[in-house]
Amino acid sequence: MAQATQVNDRPHTPLVSYAVKALKTNQLDGEHARDQLRFGLFGEIGGLLSLVKKEHRDLEPAEHNAITEEIGDALWYLANVAHQYGTSLQEAGIAAMHELQRDLSIQREVPEEVAFEEFDALLQLSKVKLTEPNKLTCMRQLAAHAGQLLSSASSETDLLSEAPQRLLGRLLADLAMVAAHFGQQLKDIADSNIRKIQSRWPEEGAMHLPLFDEGGMEIEQFPREFDMHYTEVVPSNGGDPYAIQRLRGINIGDRLTDNRADPDGYRFHDVFHLAYMTHLGWSPVMRSLFKVKRKSNPKTDQNEDGARAGIIEEAISTLIFNHARARSFFADKKPGRLNYDLLKEVHNMVSGYEVERCPLWQWELAILDGFAVFRELRKHGGGIVSVNLKTRKLTFAQGERIFEPSPPPVAREPFVGALPPPGL
Repeated sequence: MAQATQVNDRPHTPLVSYAVKALKTNQLDGEHARDQLRFGLFGEIGGLLSLVKKEHRDLEPAEHNAITEEIGDALWYLANVAHQYGTSLQEAGIAAMHELQRDLSIQREVPEEVAFEEFDALLQLSKVKLTEPNKLTCMRQLAAHAGQLLSSASSETDLLSEAPQRLLGRLLADLAMVAAHFGQQLKDIADSNIRKIQSRWPEEGAMHLPLFDEGGMEIEQFPREFDMHYTEVVPSNGGDPYAIQRLRGINIGDRLTDNRADPDGYRFHDVFHLAYMTHLGWSPVMRSLFKVKRKSNPKTDQNEDGARAGIIEEAISTLIFNHARARSFFADKKPGRLNYDLLKEVHNMVSGYEVERCPLWQWELAILDGFAVFRELRKHGGGIVSVNLKTRKLTFAQGERIFEPSPPPVAREPFVGALPPPGL
């Protein structure tokens, strides 16, 4: 009995549409853009080779995920390098299809608009050639072609007197082969990379996710608008200055010092929790301080608002602070330029929690806004931080620094009698 034709309802991912998204998120420009992009592509391929250098052992799932990410990032750079050389990922894709057909001894018609699925279908016919020796040969070819990419000066219009799409096509064919050797499909890798770049760099008009407590009981919601007063108190006895945060005249939390021999302003770090609340709608620490835990839902109260979530938030604050301290507390960092590995590490730390749904660009805004206000608090010794969860704004106004009054001198009774011997 003949079987009905199976319908593949997965949406196609044409190289053209992928390249449009990749080019939109490229922030490398200027006279050195071509070299920066080529170096980036070379670096991603180097990272891929480093991941799979130990062929004697099975790769863990996390390492397979890393391979997916490295190949996806290489595709992103490949699309942008092609654009820099006046060609396109589509043209490189056509060259790559011919390259693969020649290597695999398969003859198929190359469509006018190449999709990533075309590579996967072609390699599916050649599983017999996906052997361990061929894998090593493929990795060596990828390394050689990556080196060839950097062999010409950035001012040259071609790559070693060869049409750019030819060499870029070879690199794309190599990446498709590597993916197949590790049981992955180029279409899935490209889709994953699209999700990554859309999470990292928002499209025009992108909106914050709704607040996580939206629609819940009002008594279990973060206050939507308030001013937090940060006051730095300088002890008269020469002790370490400490910070107090006050809401409507009530002290919130404990007095905080830097807890460090070399002062760095960490006493004001609670502002980071306000930034997370503002841009992410998330801060287990502030939920506890404001006494707005979502106790009407025991699972949410225990898992999302509980002690472990608060510990993770404090760990994230410390991790980011240590990274920022060595980088002028992000004074010159603009949105879109924060270290991706840092954002990814933070996102990994909240895996399994509601805030995991927030894209990386929201995390970046929370971090950069938090540090912008932190720098002002540190500079002025406190201030007023206005929080608006409706507009997702965090702003600073100067406040007043307090100096503890010196204690009154202790009155001594007059000494009567012989003077004590010297030294006593």
